[in-house]
Amino acid sequence: MSVAALLSLGGIGIAVGFMSGLVGIGGGVLIVPFLYFFYGQPWSGFTLDHAALVTVAHATSLFIIVPTAAAGTITYSRAHLVAWKAALPIATFSIVGAAVGATIALYLPGQLLSLAFGLFLIFTGVQLSKRRLRAGGKPLRLKLRVTAPMGLLVGLLSAILGVGGGLVAIPMLLNVVRLEMQRVAATSLAVVMFAAATGTATYVLSGLGAPGRPAGSIGFIHLTAAIPILVGSLISVRWGAKANQRVNRRTLRRVFGIGFVSLGLWLAVNSAIDL
Repeated sequence: MSVAALLSLGGIGIAVGFMSGLVGIGGGVLIVPFLYFFYGQPWSGFTLDHAALVTVAHATSLFIIVPTAAAGTITYSRAHLVAWKAALPIATFSIVGAAVGATIALYLPGQLLSLAFGLFLIFTGVQLSKRRLRAGGKPLRLKLRVTAPMGLLVGLLSAILGVGGGLVAIPMLLNVVRLEMQRVAATSLAVVMFAAATGTATYVLSGLGAPGRPAGSIGFIHLTAAIPILVGSLISVRWGAKANQRVNRRTLRRVFGIGFVSLGLWLAVNSAIDL
């Protein structure tokens, strides 16, 4: 692997870890589009067709998210900010959703998956930029009819799109479970950890022996690209978790939102043209 490839992978890992700890999402919204770009560059040293590229990017993203989310969860748990009574029931159902989502993703055209991810980025950017996420009212008693659909949806979208699921979990934790704002990022990361782990395992098992994978892969997980990103993210995730208690969150949401909308538009337009 070239020095340029190694530095770019490590650099995106630093950004992913910091954002994961800061906002409470797994980081797939950065990893997946970066890997789309990375595998298309001659200096990356890897050449993949579009179908394999999309599957490998999503699977590798989930693999990286697992330890990143775990590190953030540990940091938040030590500060007693994880609402485990909410996280564990939702995470249980997210395991089922993630296994189903990873299986479905294997049968969808690569261009359709990248188009869906682009639209997801646009939706995410708008939500982060304009919507005021705030909890209100008395915390809801968590029953099966609440936790089951929440967990299934988080897991399903996590595995199909290669993201941790935090961008789905955060508004639900605020508006349905009605958690206090300071506990939302922490609890979201705990849910993300379980959903991403299940999606990762499914991509590993379904990709064993599959053609078109780059060298250094286990199943559809490209370890050669994943490890430098993972190292960078593990270094910075604690920085983000600590900064979460100090920075202006509204300004950060707007900055992230504008970036996600721009990236989503570019990805959606190019994917639609390819379709």
